[in-house]
Amino acid sequence: MGYTLITGATSDIGRQICVSLESAGHSLLLTDLDWETLSATLRGLEHPERHCVLALDLSDVENVEKVMTDFIVSNQLAVTNVVFAAGIFAIKPVKLVNYSFLKKNFDVAVFSAFSLIKCLISKAVNSDHLQGVVFLSSVSAIMGTKGYATYGAVKGAMLGMMKSLAVELAPRVRVNAILPGGIRTRTTNFIFENQEVNPRYLLGEGEKADVSNMVEFLLSDKARWITGQEFVVDGGLTSN
Repeated sequence: MGYTLITGATSDIGRQICVSLESAGHSLLLTDLDWETLSATLRGLEHPERHCVLALDLSDVENVEKVMTDFIVSNQLAVTNVVFAAGIFAIKPVKLVNYSFLKKNFDVAVFSAFSLIKCLISKAVNSDHLQGVVFLSSVSAIMGTKGYATYGAVKGAMLGMMKSLAVELAPRVRVNAILPGGIRTRTTNFIFENQEVNPRYLLGEGEKADVSNMVEFLLSDKARWITGQEFVVDGGLTSN
C-alpha cells in the first residue's frame, strides 16, 4: 500500500488536504511538529486506521532525512506522493528581519523539502515508489506585497526547486506547484477581520477546498501529462 506524505498536516489547509485526499482513496502519512495535534487531525478523518502519523521538526534540517528514513524503513512503508504544505506565515517588514528569522522560514519550507526528497528518491529507502510531488507555494512568489519579502522569497524558492526537480526526476516522478491567493485560516484570519474581501479577487473569497481540490487533481491520473508547472488558484487576483 502506498502512502501520501503531507507536511504541515495540522494547519487548516493541511487538514483540508488530508480530508480531500482521503476521500479520493489515498492512505496518508501525516507529519507536523506536535504529536497531540497530529493525533487530533488523524482522529478527525473518516478512516484513521488507514493512515499514520509522524511528529517531525522540519526546522531541524540536519535530522529530517534520518528521521523520515528510519520511519519508512522500520514501518516498511512505500511513499508514492508528497505534498509540501508546511511553512511559516509571518508578515514582517525588512527592517525587522534577522538571519534567525530567515533561516527558520527557509528551513521549514525549503531546506527540509530537499532532505525529504533525497529520502523519498533513495532506492534503498523508498525503492521507485515516488510518483507525485506538489509544493504549496503562494501568489506572493510572483507579486509584491508590503511586509511579505521573507514569505515571498521562501515561496519563490519553492518554485525554483520545483522546476529543476521536475526535470531531474522525470519521467518517473511528476512535480508541480500550487500558488494560492489569500485563504481565510486560523493563521491568516487577522487579515480578513473588519474588512471587505479585496475587490481584486474577481471570484470573491476563496476556500480551503479550492486548494485541496487542485492538490487532489495533480496527484491523480488525470494529471498524468503535467509536470514542472505552476497553478495559480487565486480567484483572479493576479489577473486584476
